[in-house]
Amino acid sequence: MDLIRKIVRVIRFNPRNPGSFLVLAAILLFPTIFWPFDYDQGTFAYGGAAILHGQRPYLDFWDIKPPNIFYTYAAAFALFGNSVRAIRVFDYLNAVLTIALLFVLATRIWKNGPWRNLAAVMASLAFIVQYYIFGHWDTAQTETYSLPFLLGAFLLILPNNSRNHPRVPLRFTLGYLPRAFFAGIFVGISFYFKFPNALFLGLIAAAIWLYSGNERRLKSIAWLCAGFLMAVGLESSYLALNGELLPLWHITTSETASYVSTNYSGSFGFVSNLRAASQALDLSWMVMGMLGWVIWIIARHDRDKDAVLVFQSFMLLILGSAIALFAVQLQNKGYKYHYAILLPWADLLIGAGIALIANMLSHLFKLPRWSMATVLALALFALNYWVTSSDPLQGRVKELISIANGTEPANGYIATDSISDYVIRHTQPSDKIFIFGFQPYVYWKTGRQPATKFLNTIHFKPTTVPDAEREELVTSLLRNPPELFLVEMGDRYTSQGNTNDDSRTTIRMRYPELERLLDQSYCLKDTIQHTIIYRKR
Repeated sequence: MDLIRKIVRVIRFNPRNPGSFLVLAAILLFPTIFWPFDYDQGTFAYGGAAILHGQRPYLDFWDIKPPNIFYTYAAAFALFGNSVRAIRVFDYLNAVLTIALLFVLATRIWKNGPWRNLAAVMASLAFIVQYYIFGHWDTAQTETYSLPFLLGAFLLILPNNSRNHPRVPLRFTLGYLPRAFFAGIFVGISFYFKFPNALFLGLIAAAIWLYSGNERRLKSIAWLCAGFLMAVGLESSYLALNGELLPLWHITTSETASYVSTNYSGSFGFVSNLRAASQALDLSWMVMGMLGWVIWIIARHDRDKDAVLVFQSFMLLILGSAIALFAVQLQNKGYKYHYAILLPWADLLIGAGIALIANMLSHLFKLPRWSMATVLALALFALNYWVTSSDPLQGRVKELISIANGTEPANGYIATDSISDYVIRHTQPSDKIFIFGFQPYVYWKTGRQPATKFLNTIHFKPTTVPDAEREELVTSLLRNPPELFLVEMGDRYTSQGNTNDDSRTTIRMRYPELERLLDQSYCLKDTIQHTIIYRKR
């Protein structure tokens, strides 16, 4: 016991100042600006650059994602230049902002607990660990850019008066109804990042119901809905004026619905959802957080005047986590980046649970609460790195070491630059190319425009494709054959519909018009990175 006290007393980490912890978080996340990006980000990058050159989503370039992700990439390029580093810096700033909001939100939602600042720190540390677990593939995505808006909406309707019962009317707080209105606007903005984000209106409405008082509940919820409808209405009007709204509606009700419903790997069930969520959150943090709450439930006394308030906050965050899991379930895929919208609500629970354990241990060993929390955090980091998330975290460390040593380029791409270099050497900037496969980043990287508006072909690989889109793809390629026609081999991804055929087999089996075009008008020039390069005769 004495030895434990001596060891723990050496550690005096006590970031009581939120600003100082934000600096620490910014330092811990700084290496992410050297990450590359992958398939999804390559698609978004082309769209963002195309917008800056006057092109329109869904008309001049085609993808199933809502438009805000393309506008976000356009903003990053406009601010920081047309590069991978620009996206990574923008994503880094977005992550730091998310942590700042998460920290303030934790101190606000656990405002009556003496461990609220500690809970805020632990929730933020959990988020940082999870961000490294996500890595370059699952960040700079629509979900991660949604987080500041969702957190901001939730923060707007939380009262900041400690030791007051939540049901006390907030008529004397400054502009509560306008804050509900702006909360609706924030959710509306997140809607055009990912449509299921609209479900979080339920979470915000539940918080309003809990905190606003009887006479203001319905009016506040009405203002919330009005803000949401205004944000969605304004952006919808903008899209309609540009001719983009109807194509987006068609994509959402046809291709997107088909993409969600077809999954070669089988049905994405509830158990699969929970398993993937535990991998995204990290099992060590989850178990430690749940243990803290179990201890709190067992140890709390009826005379604890804050128990009801803590329980109400607990149930709100459970609702937020359930909404996030339901949104992932609707998408029927369960990619890791889908769970970004789960992180803040789960991390607020995890951070509070670990703070409760630190609080209990500090009383047991008669040691400072922050020192015990630091020991717990270091133990969790060790478990993360060596056991529960060893593969992603050790992979991140090796990647960053390679970048620091110069053996791997900072902000590299999916693979080497071989395909892009070949395209640049053998085409003119005015030439168009086409990629049937999983590498649309080449369009953006080479500065060559695609021969059709379809940036990717993953939605053309299932056995059944909407007739209109299939005809448009084939007709556009037959009328204006690209200078280079790239066809990927071995791209057998279980998320690409109800077949496991690669792109070359897909053309041979289901696109005889394109097969004849390759035979009659192209010659095979090379094979690079499992991609066949055909050049027009």
